[in-house]
Amino acid sequence: MRRRPAGVLIGLLVVLCIVLVFAVLYPFTMASPHASTHPSDRFTAGEPAAFSANGSIVVDGRVVLAFDGVVTADGAWYQRVEEPGVVAETYQHAPAGTIYHRLTIADRSDATQRREQISANPDLDLVREERDDDRVTLVFEEHATDTTQPVSGTAAVFVNSLAVASYEATATRSSTTVYQPQSGWYDGSRPYRLTGATGEVHANAATHVVTSANLSWATTTPAGTYAEYVLVTLTSDNPTTHRITYEFEPGETDLERPTWAGDTNAT
Repeated sequence: MRRRPAGVLIGLLVVLCIVLVFAVLYPFTMASPHASTHPSDRFTAGEPAAFSANGSIVVDGRVVLAFDGVVTADGAWYQRVEEPGVVAETYQHAPAGTIYHRLTIADRSDATQRREQISANPDLDLVREERDDDRVTLVFEEHATDTTQPVSGTAAVFVNSLAVASYEATATRSSTTVYQPQSGWYDGSRPYRLTGATGEVHANAATHVVTSANLSWATTTPAGTYAEYVLVTLTSDNPTTHRITYEFEPGETDLERPTWAGDTNAT
């Protein structure tokens, strides 16, 4: 009569061993992120002569990067980039003209360091400094003539950030293909897992230029196996929630000179 409990215990131990082996080995395969797929299938950022674009990356409810920018056909451009503690605005009225900068900085020690960097650069002239209770604003001019508009590069940063996930094409409407992100286990520089992936990317069906994106997912890193995934979630702040939004509109857009950007009659 005592053999049955022993048999049950042995059976439970066998099951436990199988579960532990499964946890250490699973997943048996890992997906490749969108960045490593065939180049002809990758998302790209458009670079027409004139366009407007904006986007944001929010992690755990905090904006880590946001921007909006405009480029006109005659070469004028404006860009605003927001990062934790700093908002950077840049404007140029015409190619080879003066570039105007405005930095709004939350940390006073950071403002002091940036002011020193501006003063040490012969191509930059500090125009004014404004202070209030919780921030410092620095307005300065740049006289270098070989600077190209950075809006296209910033837009590319946002498009490249979409490559964390792989995607499934779900519909084609006119010349636009709609893609949905896929949850799963991914093989990056460190393996990671995406869960709860939702949203859409709209891209030109022929060129793969992204026109809009609204995505969210939770990321756990590192997560090479299910056992590692459980350990990381129990001992860290993982998973982190991510939301990415992006809009790109080709074509001419009105651009007014900012009031802080020098003499409105100057270039």
